[in-house]
Amino acid sequence: MSIQFLDMRISQGSTMDAQSLNLVRSSAIFGDIGLQTVNVTPANAGLVRVTLNAFARLSVDVSIIVQNDVTFSIYRNNILIFSTTYPGNINNTTTQYEMVGITTVDYPPSTDVLTGQIQYTIVASAIRTASLGARSFSGIAVAGNG
Repeated sequence: MSIQFLDMRISQGSTMDAQSLNLVRSSAIFGDIGLQTVNVTPANAGLVRVTLNAFARLSVDVSIIVQNDVTFSIYRNNILIFSTTYPGNINNTTTQYEMVGITTVDYPPSTDVLTGQIQYTIVASAIRTASLGARSFSGIAVAGNG
């Protein structure tokens, strides 16, 4: 079977840094997409592959908190499939700015594929005061073994 393109979605949280999403010792969803899988036959449901990409401009403020962690978590239908933590520098004396790029893949279970849509969300959470500037989240789903 050749590769079958299923769907591609983009969630554009902000196109500029001025429209920041504040993470003050909390978390926030900054990307939410639903990839359509309605055209997959039951025989091919186990052959679906998903590639997910995220970008965010991260700024981490000076704080007296002894940790400088910002965690990015990706969920498939509310089930965690990927998580990474930016540890930062707890000794920084000025606001730090970073460009965060994340790419991950998923092989969703056939039961999720056959529902016709798979929901993916990305959440950023911070132990200290941080914010996200420009940010986006995208995904593409294909089926096949070619």
